[in-house]
Amino acid sequence: MNFFAEQDQARRHSKYLILLFVLAVFCLIAITNLVVVISYWIMDGQVQGYAQAAELLQHAGKPGLAHYFSWQSFGKISLMVTGTITLVIGYKWLQLSAGGKRVAESLGGQRIHPNTNNANEKRVLNVVEEMALASGMPVPAVYLLRAEKGINAFAAGNSPADAVIGVTQGAIEQFDREQLQGVVAHEFSHILNGDMRLNLRMIALLAGIVFIGNIGELIMRAGGRHGGYHATKRSGDARVFMLGLAFVIIGWLGTFFGGLIKAAISRQREFLADASAVQFTRNPQGIANALKIIGGYQAGSRVFNVNTGEASHMFIAEALGSWASFDTHPEIEKRIRRIEPGWDGKMISRKMRIEPQAQTGQALHGEETRKGQAAMAAAAGAAFVAAQQSQSFGSAVAAAENDIAAIPYGLKKLAHEPLGASALVYSLLLDADKQTAEQQFAYIELCKVKGLALLCLQIKEDVAALQYSLRLPLIELCLPALKMMSAEQYKQFKNTLLLVMRADKKFEIFEWCLFQLVRHYLAPEFEKVRSSKPQYKQAKQVAEAYGIVLSALAHYGHQDEQDQQRAFNKGANTAGLYTLSFVPEQAYTMDDFVKAVNQLANCYPLLKPKLLKGFAECIKHDAVINPVEQEMLAAIAAVMDCPQPKLSL
Repeated sequence: MNFFAEQDQARRHSKYLILLFVLAVFCLIAITNLVVVISYWIMDGQVQGYAQAAELLQHAGKPGLAHYFSWQSFGKISLMVTGTITLVIGYKWLQLSAGGKRVAESLGGQRIHPNTNNANEKRVLNVVEEMALASGMPVPAVYLLRAEKGINAFAAGNSPADAVIGVTQGAIEQFDREQLQGVVAHEFSHILNGDMRLNLRMIALLAGIVFIGNIGELIMRAGGRHGGYHATKRSGDARVFMLGLAFVIIGWLGTFFGGLIKAAISRQREFLADASAVQFTRNPQGIANALKIIGGYQAGSRVFNVNTGEASHMFIAEALGSWASFDTHPEIEKRIRRIEPGWDGKMISRKMRIEPQAQTGQALHGEETRKGQAAMAAAAGAAFVAAQQSQSFGSAVAAAENDIAAIPYGLKKLAHEPLGASALVYSLLLDADKQTAEQQFAYIELCKVKGLALLCLQIKEDVAALQYSLRLPLIELCLPALKMMSAEQYKQFKNTLLLVMRADKKFEIFEWCLFQLVRHYLAPEFEKVRSSKPQYKQAKQVAEAYGIVLSALAHYGHQDEQDQQRAFNKGANTAGLYTLSFVPEQAYTMDDFVKAVNQLANCYPLLKPKLLKGFAECIKHDAVINPVEQEMLAAIAAVMDCPQPKLSL
């Protein structure tokens, strides 16, 4: 499964979505004009009451429909319809710019705190965390729809940086770890293959169409309220009522078109995500049994929130029930048979739990459990790597297991709390020079966060003793907890982070890497961030920028000048830039490097993996992968909004 090719296909589907939307709008404009003309024809100004309408319609002298049509009125109505739809789309898109959390909150979701003590919640967090670390993605926030007993899940966001995973209460109660892994892998596929942004666009575009029906309901109510005052106003009120009814009909047609568009685009993407879940976990039974439980569950997959309709296409299973005009998902049976061709047709029967029951017999932090979790996470990562780079499955398993197990438990626990996560990030930047470190502690104390400076002091030695190769996984573990800060706390955290970095009056590559990772994944939560827009389809269009970044990687990863040149050439050839020239270290600045990375972020999805593979080949040239190279590649991949390739030798 080539996820970058799927991102490109999702982009094409986005254009297809816009085309269908434009056709739907043209249909609505035509139907709106027709309905308005018919309404005026029926409710002519001569009508004094409802009883006279039928008699008048039989009158031979009644003007025809053409009498009530004019190009002037057609233009006004068309302008009104398109203007209304445009305004609603703009407003909705502004709302959705906040990312996946806005969708999750609109559906009644509550963020699961990283330090939760609930066994079910902890289990889903562990699964999401492991899947993210293994696939080279940031750890997304997880939202729980506590009021929903149906089994369902979704992924939402504009990019991996602001992505969230949502699960219903029914899902965490009914699924075991294996099934939960299959479902989470399904949702990670939607993150990786570009479905999330496509789904948000659908929400915004279709909101404009459906809004016309809402206007009709308001107009009908207005007409109904005034219809009984006295006879002289009944004619006008009847007109209002009829106009409202016309808009309701138009709104219903808009909903029909919306369902048609959702069904046309979403159904095949669900088959793709199911297949990807198998590829991630190497376990078809996980996602297959999850679907069987959904099919045999007493409460089904219904989600009863009032906003479910606009987001129904984002869920793993039908969220609207049988009354929906179009199924946004393929039938459960078809999905299971694609995964398990020899299936006997029997669903797994489950009854709804009245009270949530804690899972027993699973030690959250036991060594054996953690090893099992690490192995599953590594399997997910290996599946992803195998799809894109044909790297060794076994080595990926060992690397992931070692990384997860080697981080001290105390530091992992701190990483799941906002205060502890902040302290860890600051501690990673503390200088070995005593005077510089004292200045950094002074900046941390200026935060006036009770206990923060003391905690940094207490963990300083443990963080300093941490293996260099574990700094990156530790930073990624901190991100969900850091997202729990308030906007004001984030502002203070960011300012302090910059002060701590600049205390030694030097700008080192690790500081850039750490800041890019933290800023890139936290900024969408608290700031208005402009997403990168694809501009470059060919590597030669970004050759100069690529040369600077590739040269920096060669400099930091290889001591000998000839090795640097050979590593650079290997990376350039992999990227298809055979005539690219090595850039001497003194020929570019850190600012040039930063600008070059930002330019690479504007490449098209199909070009990004090729460029990143070139970076990876440059790093692996000498068969030695140092932590600085790993951190640089992770930061570059983060800025490019792209999963980082594994560096297994």
